[in-house]
Amino acid sequence: MGHSETDCRAVLESLYLYLDGEIAAEEVTVIQIHLEDCNGCLHRYDFERDFKELVHRKCREGSMPANLVDRIRTNIRAALGE
Repeated sequence: MGHSETDCRAVLESLYLYLDGEIAAEEVTVIQIHLEDCNGCLHRYDFERDFKELVHRKCREGSMPANLVDRIRTNIRAALGE
């Protein structure tokens, strides 16, 4: 079954909410069905899930260098155009 670019875009826009369990049950079902049928979105989901797990695991291993938090904040502000 093919998916339109709009379907994929909607799924990818909700991907982090889906990964964090922060969307309604109906949306979860729609995303799960889409991921079963769309290898491109499934690949992106797998990557994002694995990346999120890696960050979580690394953050538990110890404290971050003080300047890392500042660099992350600076990069986020720059990306948001602040």
